[in-house]
Amino acid sequence: MLKHSTIEKYISEYHPQWACPMPEGYLPTDIMVAFEHQFYRLTLLSGSYSSDDFKTYYEADSQRSWGDMLPLALGLSLIDNENKARKNLKLPLFRRYKGIVALTLNPCDGVVKQTGVHHSHFTWWRTTTFQMSNLKMLHV
Repeated sequence: MLKHSTIEKYISEYHPQWACPMPEGYLPTDIMVAFEHQFYRLTLLSGSYSSDDFKTYYEADSQRSWGDMLPLALGLSLIDNENKARKNLKLPLFRRYKGIVALTLNPCDGVVKQTGVHHSHFTWWRTTTFQMSNLKMLHV
């Protein structure tokens, strides 16, 4: 389940330590908090995942001038629909990805916001308490 909230309320309640350095004022004020909510993320390999699958665009290219896109570059893309994630693997835009990992997020894992033109796409601002051991690799 996803609950609407504000970033101020989330920070005061959970005191997050962000996994990626987060400049003040760069997170959206209107966010969602996940409670046992299932998401999917594309992975580079079909049978396994690594920390590289959880590297933000900003971490991959911190010297780039991100401008207005910085808030999104500091987050990670998630899909909240398994069928949509499977369809994305077939698109030319995502040809470098070969697998899908399922993850269940809770409040301590960070916050999300629906972003982009597809309602199934979310940006996730991850905290350091997120455990990669909670991931489940899907058979593609």
